[in-house]
Amino acid sequence: MNEDDRARAAALLRRTVRRDRLPGVSVRVVDRAGTVYADAFGSRDLAGNRPASPDTLYGVGSVTKSVTALALAQLRAAGMLDFDDPVSTHLDADLGGDDDEPVRLGHLLSHTSGLPSLGTSEALIGRRLRRSTDTIALSSRDDVRAHVEDAVAGGERVAPPGERFAYSNEGYVLLGDVIEANTGREYGRYVAEHVLEPLGLDRATFDDAAFAMDDDHATLYLHEDDDTVAASVPTRELSRPAGGLFASVDHLGRYARLFLNEGTLDGREVVSPATAAALTEGRVDTPSGPYGYGWRTREACGHDLVGHSGSIAVSSAYVGFSREADLGVAVAANSAPDYPLVRLGEAVFACALGADPAEAVPFVERRRRFDRLTGEYAAYRGLQRAYVARDGGGLRLELAGPLGGESLPLVGTDDPHTFHTPNEAGESVPVEFRVGDDADGRDGRDDPSGGGRGPRVDLLYDRWHLHKVADERAGRE
Repeated sequence: MNEDDRARAAALLRRTVRRDRLPGVSVRVVDRAGTVYADAFGSRDLAGNRPASPDTLYGVGSVTKSVTALALAQLRAAGMLDFDDPVSTHLDADLGGDDDEPVRLGHLLSHTSGLPSLGTSEALIGRRLRRSTDTIALSSRDDVRAHVEDAVAGGERVAPPGERFAYSNEGYVLLGDVIEANTGREYGRYVAEHVLEPLGLDRATFDDAAFAMDDDHATLYLHEDDDTVAASVPTRELSRPAGGLFASVDHLGRYARLFLNEGTLDGREVVSPATAAALTEGRVDTPSGPYGYGWRTREACGHDLVGHSGSIAVSSAYVGFSREADLGVAVAANSAPDYPLVRLGEAVFACALGADPAEAVPFVERRRRFDRLTGEYAAYRGLQRAYVARDGGGLRLELAGPLGGESLPLVGTDDPHTFHTPNEAGESVPVEFRVGDDADGRDGRDDPSGGGRGPRVDLLYDRWHLHKVADERAGRE
């Protein structure tokens, strides 16, 4: 990365901190040999005004899954298990399937057991954050296993083993049990000794008390309406194998270098090249790219980017790497935006390649385009008003006037500024935005950096010609 690339990445991350109300963000970019860029923006603790750093510890959530997979791969190399083993070979657990195709360890690793998410991690996080009032028994390993077995018996299976991807934290909880059953060691202690320590991740931990005692740990924050409030650490002892690791982007950068170097780091082989390749190989197609054993491969800037994101509602992270580009990226934040941090990781990856993320990363381009379109609109003399807002991954148009209003989903077309919406008869009605020079024939002011007021925007729908009069981001930029 040259100075221009670093400046572009810094501008992107500062804008992200501001726009998404993230107290702090840390980043590290690596190649096979070491670090090529490291920085941090914002605060790891707002009350103390302590700055974030590349060494700040965060809760990395489901990034942990690939660590669990790596530990299992080591046991496989030692001859203690095989990924084709039925789960029942190692655990007293009835996960369904049949004699011809039982649920195997590889199915749990690739989220293809046939079981959907059963809500365990969400419930445990919600309880610790005092946002859940459920009374389902999930207080022990036996409780979690019974929760899964009851789901199997109750017909919750959505496909035979190996046929359908359905993300399952419960599957990785069971894989942690498999590690304990084969080693006689508690999951966190075993992984610390056999994965974290060999990689030199000396401060990375599964222990929330050790995390809280660390001199450079992040205070974690929850978004509540318009407020950002400090939150307790939603430690999930029962689901540590699925998402319980605390680590820094320095740690995640070293972890990415392990895979850039095909299983070896600083001259020490942690896993063989064949094992490193097997862990990242796609096993099942998903809408976001092939998923392997704790890793997903996505196309980014013309390269295969292998990675995983994670969130525990009050902290989030991403780590990814591309062998062909010889680059790895790690980002972490002490809150969770409304998108997985892989989006931010891909934007930093684009910067590292010398590309403009607004042009090279679909998420960034789409987001900036939607930023221009969202807001309040008014027709001539304000007798009809409309509001364009985000609705999931799309937009929604809400009309408000003296005689009432309506709320309409906007469906995109090949033209980035033309949408359509179904009316009450199911007919497609066009919705057109005119931006900048196209808006009523008058020049607009464009701000390609994404900050400040953008170009003039007009909206044409049915009989109405409306003009943007306010930006929904007002007060947040």
